[in-house]
Amino acid sequence: MLQRTRRSAPTLVSVVIPVLNGERYIRHQLEALEAQRYDGSFEVVVVDNGSTDRTRDVVMEFEGRLPGLRVADASKRRGLNHARNAGAEAARGDFLAFCDADDKVDSGWLAAMAEAAQGADIVGGALEFDELNEPLHRAWRPSERQTELPLKHDFLVALPGGNCGVWADVARELGWDASFRFGSSDIEWSWRAQLAGHQLAFAPGAVVQTRFRTRKREMARQWYEYGKSGAWLYRCFRDHGMPRADTAFALREWRWLVRHVPDLARSHEQRGYWLKTAAYRVGRVVGSVRWRVLFL
Repeated sequence: MLQRTRRSAPTLVSVVIPVLNGERYIRHQLEALEAQRYDGSFEVVVVDNGSTDRTRDVVMEFEGRLPGLRVADASKRRGLNHARNAGAEAARGDFLAFCDADDKVDSGWLAAMAEAAQGADIVGGALEFDELNEPLHRAWRPSERQTELPLKHDFLVALPGGNCGVWADVARELGWDASFRFGSSDIEWSWRAQLAGHQLAFAPGAVVQTRFRTRKREMARQWYEYGKSGAWLYRCFRDHGMPRADTAFALREWRWLVRHVPDLARSHEQRGYWLKTAAYRVGRVVGSVRWRVLFL
């Protein structure tokens, strides 16, 4: 990895929030941004990916309350990465900080991002899961508090797309791959950045409270997409050294699923965990077929 010259503090941070039909939760995120303990200058750019609900109306309730607040239009093409690219183009800041519309940034988030930005090209923060999620939904997808950027697929580390920052010149150099509409989009971007020689850093004080899906159907669909996208990721990065997925481990998980079919008739916790695991594994199979790779 190339070593970068240490940068000065950002002059203006652009907070970029991609959103699609975020009426239900985006107010909470905007209120959290309003409560930031940050001495520097920032603006807020909400990127509408084609919402059909009252998302824009809710956003405009914060006009005059959040600095530089505006809505960028990214409705011509659906997809998270397309919205991120549109946000980067609309931003006026020299440093871009990304968060999701349905999460909630802690009050020290911007300050921690800006501080970490002085020593890296791209910064990833920490995700926490207790505040916004009931115990039932946390049982569906057990998660540990992050203390470093996680290694993904035994290849390279990756940062969370819903809690990251990047210098504007780096963002526009790299761009986000719009073929990753959902699932592995942040992994692909993180890996491509590292392979291009950019320096990543972890900012433990840049905390985002992450919200899980609360309906089993939505949660299963999310994990299906995660699984399916892994095969596309492998096709894109196998020539760079990304290893094939452990087929023996996949077979053990399939055997576990068969043995635990009775869990579907038991508690909501067990049923949700089974569905999440099954959806992910089915996604891996479908992705392998679609992109003609073996990545189970």
